[in-house]
Amino acid sequence: MGFTAIWISPVVENEEDGYHGYYTLNHDKVNLNFGTAEDLKALSNALHERGMYLMVDVVVNHVGSPRWREFRPDERYGALSEPEDYHPHCWIENYDNQTEVEQCWIGEDQREALVDVNTESPKVVREMYRWIRQLVSDYGIDGLRVDTVKHVRKTFWPAFEEAAGVFCTGEVLHGGS
Repeated sequence: MGFTAIWISPVVENEEDGYHGYYTLNHDKVNLNFGTAEDLKALSNALHERGMYLMVDVVVNHVGSPRWREFRPDERYGALSEPEDYHPHCWIENYDNQTEVEQCWIGEDQREALVDVNTESPKVVREMYRWIRQLVSDYGIDGLRVDTVKHVRKTFWPAFEEAAGVFCTGEVLHGGS
């Protein structure tokens, strides 16, 4: 068919309800719903043997919490296990207010929440840059599709891309439904 690359969902460990990859629990573990770390390495190797590329979706902005009212980060969240690793709860009400977009949570009162990661924290920034460097290196990833880019401050991204060391493209949704 002439394909030169495949693009797959986020591969990190997810909350129990997050079978799809976008409800991150621990960045440093793989989502076993998609296979093991060895399976991901085998996929990457098989693609490279065919002259193809592997692009992986990644999420920096948030972690998942099906029980957002009870959200208490702990060791299950890996390196981001402290309350100060997340912005305090507030819902984004005005998507034209960039501060709100960057520091409030995505979700609604009666539904699951995407808990906003505090990417202003030097500790969180170090961890995200370390994680992405390691992810790309461990699995031979050739490119990244970055979810919810506009929800993280703009000054975060140049060093993130440098840490990744591969092609990056970002998703920005504005307006409409």
